[in-house]
Amino acid sequence: MLKRLCLAASMLMLATLIFSPSAVTGEAGKNFRQENGLLTYAPPAWFLQGYFIAREKNPAYLFGPVQDFVQAVGGKTTWLVEDEELKRIEQASAAGENPEYTLFLEVVSPETTEYWVFVVLPHENGQAWFDARRAYHGRKAEDYYGKTRSELETAFSKGFKVKAELRFLIEKGDTCLQAPEGLIMSRYKFQPVFDLSNGRPLGSAGQTK
Repeated sequence: MLKRLCLAASMLMLATLIFSPSAVTGEAGKNFRQENGLLTYAPPAWFLQGYFIAREKNPAYLFGPVQDFVQAVGGKTTWLVEDEELKRIEQASAAGENPEYTLFLEVVSPETTEYWVFVVLPHENGQAWFDARRAYHGRKAEDYYGKTRSELETAFSKGFKVKAELRFLIEKGDTCLQAPEGLIMSRYKFQPVFDLSNGRPLGSAGQTK
């Protein structure tokens, strides 16, 4: 009887060691969702199948498609949107508009829960992308985004539909100050598919249609 009790206690301790990290990270994710009003969301297929930049100013590369990045990060992934943002999307859709908006890719692993923050880009060419920047930044847009506009035009013309910007990473409740462009290459070995500076595909990069 004593041996059985000892065995049961040992198994309980082992189970605690195995499952406690997941429970902690799961609870952290639940709290983050509640604090930020985040709801589960199913992104449109054109976003998941599209390519993305990973630096706001002067990005060097295109990455993707987005769905390939989701697979590369591993862990349990869930797309989330802020409740107020969802209302704005629905109102814009009802008015026949297709706006930019923000999504969170939640990644839960035994060690941590992290959030990759994307901006969904509905634009069909580089000029439309630039016009959205100019509407917000005014005259400053040309100096800040003009170079990227021409580079995105080249990428679009070669079949690379840019449908997102990976803006930043949130981990342990803090925003990472490193630009995602270098971060995803070093952390996940997630390689770019298009060189914006030279206007050419890299390796055996596929193209969306």
